[in-house]
Amino acid sequence: MSKNGHEARLSAPHNCDGRRRGPGRPPEMEECERRERILDAACMALQQCGYHAASMDRVAQLSGMSKRTLYQMFESKQDLFHTLVSSRLFNVTPDKCHHMDDPAQELTELLLNLGSVILRPDRISLIRALITESQESEDIRRILTTLRAGGKDNILTTWLDRYVHHKQYVVNDISMYSNMLFGMTIGDLMLQSLACASETLWVEQNMRPRFQRAVRIFLAGFAQGCNCPCVPA
Repeated sequence: MSKNGHEARLSAPHNCDGRRRGPGRPPEMEECERRERILDAACMALQQCGYHAASMDRVAQLSGMSKRTLYQMFESKQDLFHTLVSSRLFNVTPDKCHHMDDPAQELTELLLNLGSVILRPDRISLIRALITESQESEDIRRILTTLRAGGKDNILTTWLDRYVHHKQYVVNDISMYSNMLFGMTIGDLMLQSLACASETLWVEQNMRPRFQRAVRIFLAGFAQGCNCPCVPA
């Protein structure tokens, strides 16, 4: 193979899952890349214009795509913003932890991974815009309510449910404890960031020690509160 041929092969465009495009395929933007560009544009439109003025025309203009392309990927404006909120804030999948012999370490790492996503400046800006718009927009309130109702699928609830089974505790409302843990850790820093009371660097430097202390306090109180263990196997 010639040197130029080798270089051309190495620089061949790839799709989003790492596979090379087949021969003869045009160098089109892959679907996942188009989707992310549209979501970026929707986020920008929300922050610039507010929900009511963030039309599909405006999103198409900001994304550099046609409105027809938007409707091929999202059924409606509400579907687009539902996907934006869900994918950027709720459907966070941090790295898996493998320290079940040390639950405090595993939970701390889980919270750190989750916090590193939710507390990013662009995510905080989106949260701030949603809070502002929720006062005026029934659509935004409905989106947030619908997503909030899916609390059983959030990763903290999933972890606590696994922990409860491991410890053979009986807990009637895992979601309540999940919300409590979130408030003690990420929620507290999120409120400070929303109020512009904390610099990003300060948040990053203080997350681990704060989360470590909060997790140990939480797990100790959780064990004390779960005073009705199942009969040991």
